[in-house]
Amino acid sequence: MSTSAAFAITVVFLIITSVNIIGNSLVCWIIKKNRDMRTPINYLIVNLAISDIMYAVFMIPKNIMTLTGAIHPDGMIGLCLCKFVTNGNIAWIGGVSSIITLVAVAFERYYAVVYPFNSERNVTTQKLRVIIPCAWLFSTLFISPLFFIIEEEGRSCVRSWPKKWMSKAYNFAWSTLVFVSLLVMIVLYSRVIYALCSNTIDGNEATRQQQGVLRVRKRVTLMVIIVSVIFGICWATLQVCFTLMDVASVSIGPLPFDVAFTMVLFNSAINPFVYALLNQQFKEKMKGMICGNHSLSRIQPSNEIEGKVNTDNTTNTSKTSESKFKD
Repeated sequence: MSTSAAFAITVVFLIITSVNIIGNSLVCWIIKKNRDMRTPINYLIVNLAISDIMYAVFMIPKNIMTLTGAIHPDGMIGLCLCKFVTNGNIAWIGGVSSIITLVAVAFERYYAVVYPFNSERNVTTQKLRVIIPCAWLFSTLFISPLFFIIEEEGRSCVRSWPKKWMSKAYNFAWSTLVFVSLLVMIVLYSRVIYALCSNTIDGNEATRQQQGVLRVRKRVTLMVIIVSVIFGICWATLQVCFTLMDVASVSIGPLPFDVAFTMVLFNSAINPFVYALLNQQFKEKMKGMICGNHSLSRIQPSNEIEGKVNTDNTTNTSKTSESKFKD
């Protein structure tokens, strides 16, 4: 890769990383400061934001070392840096957590829209206390092989698999994780879209009040679907590169991989903008925090707190909640 191309990609990486950290930190801060926004879907969005920040922060050393051609330390220090810093292993824990969190969001939306009045099926805060730690545990276990096979060699980090097939098997596991997750999201969101478009709940035609609940949840559902579509495009590009290299033995240069990794980083940075563009309440609270106008962020909570629906409210009350960042 030419020096100018490496410099350009490095600048793009740093810009996207800065936007990622600032935007996702703002998402976490807004939800933390506003009690009416502490709902199951928002807790999942916070976990997604934390995962994205983690990916961006711990990918910085790897990108700088790779793109600038900096000399990597050797010896024990170099080995420790490879395993924990400059190879991006910890960053990929955040990457896997993002994938699992998006699948959890899909399930949350499915039960919130298709079965809104079935409290046993809805994703609650208590269930999230199990789901979120399990997501991080799975992510850590999934990435753990890299901590054992990464070695420092010739002042660079290399993957030293005991057997050649292990490398292909691990890349296949990555592809399976991404594409199966995408398939699950497609199936769930297809059912969600059908329910929203046909105004049905539990397979039955929704009443006027239930239609009001569906309208409340339609915008948030649209928002997370767009986030998932962006995820699919960005992550699938990277996995296609690995699949072509491992399965079809296609020779792929560094530039396509740099572009693919940039797309993954872009995916983690774009989510706050999607929230702001598609959700009026979130937009107003963000504007209030940035401009220091606290009155903008003092929006009364909607009828759905912690994912519960008040069935005594009228349809008109539900309509006033449509713009809110709720279930």
